[in-house]
Order: sequence, then C-alpha cells, then structure tokens
Amino acid sequence: MQHTNEQIIQQANTEFLKALRYLDYGKVKQGEACLKQATHLANLLNDHITFIRAAICYGELLWHAEKYDASDHWLQLALDRLTAGQQDINDLLDVDVQRARSLLNHQRHPL
Repeated sequence: MQHTNEQIIQQANTEFLKALRYLDYGKVKQGEACLKQATHLANLLNDHITFIRAAICYGELLWHAEKYDASDHWLQLALDRLTAGQQDINDLLDVDVQRARSLLNHQRHPL
C-alpha cells in the first residue's frame, strides 16, 4: 500500500509540474485540467505541499480569468491547509502563500 501512496503523491506532483508547463505555453485548458487532477490526487493522500501549490496556482489562474468567487474558493482552501504547527510547510510555501493572500486582498482587476 505504501508503494501505491508514494506513486499517487508523485503523480500529483507530476500533474502540477505539467500544469505549469502547459500554462507557460498558453495552453490554459490543459493546464487547468492538470491542476484539478493535482489537487484531487494530493487531497486523497493529504499531500499538503502539492495541494497548496496547485490550489494557489489554480486560484491565480481563475483570478486572471476574472472568476473571482471560484478563485477565492481555491485560494482560501490552500490557506486553510496551513496551520501554525506546520512551520516547515509554511517556510517552503512562503512565496506561494503571500501570492494567495495578495490576490484575496487585491482589487478585482487583473494585473
């Protein structure tokens, strides 16, 4: 079972990295699909780091598409995963978390 869990975690991370690549090339639909898959897989096994990174990326994608309610939902899901007891995660994700907070607090006009 452990081997399968590790494979799923790796697949979640791979989907996240694929999403970034698709988005870099302007392939938004493919990137969005990979982000959804990454968050789903990461959520299954409580892979907090991949979930948070993918959810923030997805929230930012939605924000730029002016889908603010959906964006807020995903950004807040990501921030809710952080707890004071997870300092190691907080340190790893500091830039991502600051971006999510900035988007949640920013006026509703894309940059």
